[in-house]
Amino acid sequence: MRAVTLNSVPETPALADLPIPRPEPGEVLVKVAGSSVNGFDLSVAAGYVRQMLEHRFPLVVGKDFAGTVEALGEGVEGFTVGQPVFGVVMKPFLGPGAMAEYLTVPAAYGIAPLPDGLAVEEAGALGLAGTAALDSLNAVAPARQDRRHLLLKPLPAT
Repeated sequence: MRAVTLNSVPETPALADLPIPRPEPGEVLVKVAGSSVNGFDLSVAAGYVRQMLEHRFPLVVGKDFAGTVEALGEGVEGFTVGQPVFGVVMKPFLGPGAMAEYLTVPAAYGIAPLPDGLAVEEAGALGLAGTAALDSLNAVAPARQDRRHLLLKPLPAT
């Protein structure tokens, strides 16, 4: 599979060919349709988080993803092959990431069914990037009961 990787940090991410991961028990294999770039990804590539999290190279960058369930690891319930999903890669180390054709994530957290009416390409920007956008909006115009925020359309994730 193709993936955007780092072989060390700091380093410029590059396209590489890696094996398609196999889901372990309790994991979901996702065929990725969309992802996003956010500040965390830039910090990883620059080497700023090297002392905070274990890095397993080659490291696939990206945290946010959306796609379809390709396979289920042993014991996974609540998801079906072909189901549209989105989420955030939430492993306790850096290595597997969302900027790849496939990724595995624990079924218990960091992944959810795609809501009706939300395009899979757009959902790829809702994890960390979407939260950062909401936090930024709240910093300049905090949400209150008498004030509402309107998001017209997020930019598509590719």
